[in-house]
Amino acid sequence: MSDPHAALRGLLAGRLRGHERRLRRFTEADWRRYADLLAGALLVAVRRRFVAGQDRAPVIRFVAAARERYDVTGRDVEPALAEALVWAALGERPPLPDDAPAIVARTVLLLGLLEDEGCTDRERDDVLAAAAHAADHAAHGGDERQADARDERDTR
Repeated sequence: MSDPHAALRGLLAGRLRGHERRLRRFTEADWRRYADLLAGALLVAVRRRFVAGQDRAPVIRFVAAARERYDVTGRDVEPALAEALVWAALGERPPLPDDAPAIVARTVLLLGLLEDEGCTDRERDDVLAAAAHAADHAAHGGDERQADARDERDTR
């Protein structure tokens, strides 16, 4: 298992010290891979919960709840950015860049989605496998994240 994959898996399993230790050793390539895995995992998790074209209120409530649980300072995750990430995952707006605020927001949203769903270890691994598959395809010239998220939804 690569360090970016192991780091994200550790985070999602609640092993924060190991996650932080891995992050400190990341190279630039590791950070890019981690950002791709995180974006892919968020896409899969968002599409397991929300659908394109739905009412905005459930997304707004979810973002507020996730920020309440995981944004200790209340200033680390901009609500509009977090909502935009959800809508981008649903294909309702263009993708957002992998800058630091987006990475933090994606992390908070992903943790919230998986906790709300009550994912088992196996289900978390399935989300990560779908994210890795999407990231691999995107790295080879195609944005397969959307297709993979549809495939993931169809298997539930």
